[in-house]
Amino acid sequence: MKLKSLARRMSAGVISIAAMTSLTVSAETATLRLSIEGGAFNSKFKFFDASEGCPGYNDIPGAKHYLGSVFASDKGAEKDLTVGQPVQVFLFRPKETFSISAAGGEKEIRRRSLQVVLTGEATLRYTGFDDKVPTWEATGEIDVQPAASCETDEVEQVDESVEAADNEA
Repeated sequence: MKLKSLARRMSAGVISIAAMTSLTVSAETATLRLSIEGGAFNSKFKFFDASEGCPGYNDIPGAKHYLGSVFASDKGAEKDLTVGQPVQVFLFRPKETFSISAAGGEKEIRRRSLQVVLTGEATLRYTGFDDKVPTWEATGEIDVQPAASCETDEVEQVDESVEAADNEA
């Protein structure tokens, strides 16, 4: 009898600890509202996790860096993103698939993408393009920069690790 009572208390304790841990582990999210001036027929905004540097652009559901997509329109669409996490936003237009492949695949997608970091609710509106690179207006709690900036971050990290190795020698 005492064994059953002890087992119940331990189970309740484990459940309580698991519940508290899951609450602290879950990250805060904020909503990003995206739109494109004039709309974009049959196009989507695709989202990729850039928290570990430049992401791969595999957009199959379940792919490591792929966070999903929303249809692009003049009215706009919303996507919940993790606060403080760098995310790359790519406007995918099916008619440009071949030109992206011909221009270098991942590097070309990165050149045409934006990297955003939310600190709260925000709005991002694509206002046009300059050589297929988006121009934009951003409001709210958001930091926006060209996605190619992740390449310079990776170069700096490599340089720092080379310096550290030189100092140890």
